[in-house]
Amino acid sequence: MSRFLQFVVAACLAWVTAVCSGDDAPSDADAKAKPAYRTEVLRGRVVWLAEAMKRRFGVETDPDAAHASVALQTDGGQLLPIVKDFRGRGFYSDPRLREMDLELLVRRYPGAPAIQVVRVYSLHDGGKYELDYWCDVCSIPMYELKECECCQGPIRIRERLVEKRDRPEPASSKDED
Repeated sequence: MSRFLQFVVAACLAWVTAVCSGDDAPSDADAKAKPAYRTEVLRGRVVWLAEAMKRRFGVETDPDAAHASVALQTDGGQLLPIVKDFRGRGFYSDPRLREMDLELLVRRYPGAPAIQVVRVYSLHDGGKYELDYWCDVCSIPMYELKECECCQGPIRIRERLVEKRDRPEPASSKDED
């Protein structure tokens, strides 16, 4: 092994050892203090929360709130606000995501009405497709419509078949109250 390679391996091992045994490692108390969540699978369409509140309940919001929050409108009509994080941001920037029947793998925290999106699946043509954005040049997935984080080039929406059903999904009933 070359001296340079030996140096790189030794440096990596030293870093891993420092990180794993350092004072910055989370303690048992820190792990217990973290709020628990449960993972759920929910189906529906993502909507602008202000528009859904006006349509369903007659609630008028300030004009600046029109596109401030999105929510999953479940097949049962429930409105669940979506946390705007690295997975939730995509629903703000790409209108196509608000026009699809979706299945979301989400985290729900006790006492919080909002859901945190973990995975996004589109439902169409009798199948379930994992959905993300893809750069054909860099071959890296992303979770919102923007320029590639690596090459700054264009990215595209990508759907990968996860499950094919013999018969198409029944049309979901959307509450338009």
